[in-house]
Amino acid sequence: MVTISVMIATPGGARILAHSLEREAALAGESILRNLELCALPTALWIQCADLAVALRLSGYLNGVQEEMIAT
Repeated sequence: MVTISVMIATPGGARILAHSLEREAALAGESILRNLELCALPTALWIQCADLAVALRLSGYLNGVQEEMIAT
């Protein structure tokens, strides 16, 4: 089991998430991003995980969500 920590900077302060599954971390992070105003994007995010591949996939996914939101 991998522990994944995600911190997303928001205008109201940092949101910190902790999940054991990559999918759960991705869905929770996406939910936070999609509830931000477009003027707050792109926002900083940090991912900590013992598995570098998981951290890279998750950061790529969440950055992609931001890019998609900005483009629309």
